[in-house]
Amino acid sequence: MKNGSVWNPNLQFGENSTLALVFIATRIFGSTFIVPPLEEVFYRSFLYRYIANQNFLSVPFNKFLPLPFFATAIIFGLSHNEWLAGILCGAAFQWLVLRKNRLGDAMTAHAITNFLLGVWIVWKHDWHFW
Repeated sequence: MKNGSVWNPNLQFGENSTLALVFIATRIFGSTFIVPPLEEVFYRSFLYRYIANQNFLSVPFNKFLPLPFFATAIIFGLSHNEWLAGILCGAAFQWLVLRKNRLGDAMTAHAITNFLLGVWIVWKHDWHFW
């Protein structure tokens, strides 16, 4: 994607305008505090365990199964703009759930990742990541 074709809030609303700053702050807030819990519950709690067994509640969080692990990581990655980074993050987040037997660590790692990505985007004006 060329830089000229990416949506830039500073170009849309004006450099450092209130609307641009509100959009940026809302985007970072949402991707840090709203998206990670929703995605982790869906991908790590539901989808991973549903692929393993339709009675997904019977599958413990710490049970490693190759097909659900790789399928979930790939599906997670393909649902993001940067699919390779998404696949790697999906695998890392699933590994945290498997290792710790809980979703909280994956949610925290996902939130930190998204927050740092948001800071990077604003700092470097790499709007194509959004």
